Amino acid sequence: MTPKQKIFIASGIFAVFLLLSFAFLLLPLVRGLRADSEKVLVARSNLAKVSLYEEQIQKFEGISQSQQEDLDKIHNLFLDTDTPIAFLEFLEGSSQSSRVSLKITPVESKKKEEDTWNSIDFELAGRGIFPNVLSFLKQVENGPYLFEFKNVMLQRLATGEVDFSFLLKVYAQ
Repeated sequence: MTPKQKIFIASGIFAVFLLLSFAFLLLPLVRGLRADSEKVLVARSNLAKVSLYEEQIQKFEGISQSQQEDLDKIHNLFLDTDTPIAFLEFLEGSSQSSRVSLKITPVESKKKEEDTWNSIDFELAGRGIFPNVLSFLKQVENGPYLFEFKNVMLQRLATGEVDFSFLLKVYAQ
């Protein structure tokens, strides 16, 4: 064999070795790098979503803390069915400040299917002079409870006083 042929054979073997090393070493390495880079991109997008969720949660917590007082007020609008003492004390205090006599009677209410909230009915009956009765009515209307008037009756007496009867539907928890 001539030296020229030896150089061609050696070059050919070297080229085959390079080609095989490229095929079996570099291509899997490049494919692995590509797969890992795709995983990194997916992880980066997931991290961006998580950080966005964290920001939204922090904003929500800030808003909910600032609105907690309003939520407490809404919660207090409803009467506690087990112990409506605070509501009765509110009515008695309003009647005393308005200088009207008051008798509070719980009334059995007829529950309708379209009623979404529980409620308790109270009949408020009493007597006083007309401006005081109106003052009492305004205090009850502006009170901290959620209710509706079902019936209002006023009757003027010969003494100048007014007998009144209010039927209230007070919404409960």
